Amino acid sequence: MLTILYLIAVTFCLVFLLKVVSLLLAEQTPLMREELSPYECGFEHHNVSRIPFSLRYFFLTLIFLLFDLEIVLMLFMPYVILFDYFLVSILLLIVFVYILYMSLIYEWSDGTLEWLS
Repeated sequence: MLTILYLIAVTFCLVFLLKVVSLLLAEQTPLMREELSPYECGFEHHNVSRIPFSLRYFFLTLIFLLFDLEIVLMLFMPYVILFDYFLVSILLLIVFVYILYMSLIYEWSDGTLEWLS
């Protein structure tokens, strides 16, 4: 428990330190109106309508982010397994991989992973 609190404290301090450093090193220039206006190859933007956003691309991006997050969470499993709760951590890992696998099967059968249809 003490190790987890230590990791949380170190992570919080590191994030806070990096945020302060980035704010101190950032260039403090005010934005002008020309910088905030859209620019496309030297022509003014006349048309307000845009190309419709692909919902299939959005779902594929969400699936990628979820699976990527789950893989990052699985990277810390060897450290958890080394502690006292070996059987509980193995059971958690098996359940975690099972949920990941079932969600992949669901997305595959639903047809979300097919880019062209």
